[in-house]
Amino acid sequence: MTTVDTPSVTSRFTRTAMIACAVAAPLLIALSLLLTPFQATLEGEPYVRAFTAHLDAYALPSWLGLLSFAALIPGLLAVSRVARSGRPVLGLIGMILAFILTLPTVDTDDVIYAAARVGLDAATTNQLITEVGEGAPTAAAGFGFFPALLGLVLLGVAALAGAAPKWAAIALIVAPFLIPVAWFAQISNAAAAAAWIVLAAGMGGVSLALPHPRDKA
Repeated sequence: MTTVDTPSVTSRFTRTAMIACAVAAPLLIALSLLLTPFQATLEGEPYVRAFTAHLDAYALPSWLGLLSFAALIPGLLAVSRVARSGRPVLGLIGMILAFILTLPTVDTDDVIYAAARVGLDAATTNQLITEVGEGAPTAAAGFGFFPALLGLVLLGVAALAGAAPKWAAIALIVAPFLIPVAWFAQISNAAAAAAWIVLAAGMGGVSLALPHPRDKA
């Protein structure tokens, strides 16, 4: 049987890129929160009004979110590989759940932005967001965020049994519990960003246990 042999220089680049993506994906979200000029943890009509009042500031966080999404898949693959080496079954379940984060969903911020551009008032825009989130055929996918956070926790638990640094695995377990707190408590953007920074440390630290390619003689 013929196999494909990957050059070690390519393997080294791939390993480095996957680790970088594991750090960058949550870190870009944290940066986006820190650069948002209003309280991003508001909900409903107060959020719509705050967002509309700073409409011109949306471009940069929007691009940061897109870059984060692009880095998320290789980042999760890196974390999952390490986690599965520790506890294969638990790591696989965690990987499947965590990859819910990569499912395409409607970005409500884009909806608010578009509604504001065409002149809809805050109350109507909020009704539109509610309908998009609850009435669309794929609306149920929006509730996958919490199972995805559970997946990250399971990846952290699996990584504890592997070669990952213990501090990184613990950070990966703790961060998914911290992330929703900022929105439930409607605390500051800095506090919300801190949770994503903890996740960046956890994902990046676990990814450091990816195997090193062996140089050819």
